[in-house]
Amino acid sequence: MRTQRIVVLRFLVIGSLGLSGFLPAQTSAQDQQKAMDVYMKAGAVTENHAYLKQFVGMWDVKTTMWMAPGQQPMSSPGTYESRLIMGGRFLEMDFKGMMMGQPFEGMMVIGYDNTLKKYVTFWIDNSSTSFYLTSGVRDAAKNITTETGDWPDPMTGKATKVRQVTRWANPNEFVYEQYMGMPDGKEFKSMELHATRKK
Repeated sequence: MRTQRIVVLRFLVIGSLGLSGFLPAQTSAQDQQKAMDVYMKAGAVTENHAYLKQFVGMWDVKTTMWMAPGQQPMSSPGTYESRLIMGGRFLEMDFKGMMMGQPFEGMMVIGYDNTLKKYVTFWIDNSSTSFYLTSGVRDAAKNITTETGDWPDPMTGKATKVRQVTRWANPNEFVYEQYMGMPDGKEFKSMELHATRKK
């Protein structure tokens, strides 16, 4: 009931601001109910959100980075602290570690968009003023998510293609891999995070 009241309030606020753009000023009670049903469905917590629960907790992370193809990797330790937020609709993951000898921290928010039918990931950190977004799907049978996006590249001022894959080895261990696009259309593995749940 509380969730329904919140959705109703959101619908009324959006409508009062004239942002919905879908309903004429004079709408029937039936049309309003249909719109409310759509909003309720779009905001529902589903099995796709339940997948995010397995990330909740404290994690030890080994980060390995490659600056360019063929170069020797750099490794460093870090931690993830993860929690569900907004009634289980989103997962917030806070990372702390080192990058090139400097303290590094970042925040990631992951959710499943019922409207887009995709997982969406948002990342920010203390080494950049950019927002990094990716979206994609999950292979439920293999427990793997694959997302793609266009990330800002300060060197060129243009967007760079990125692909990231998260694989679960077991309930207490997952691996994140990041692949960056090259000018020739190929990609190279630029990062790997190996996370193990703290006991």
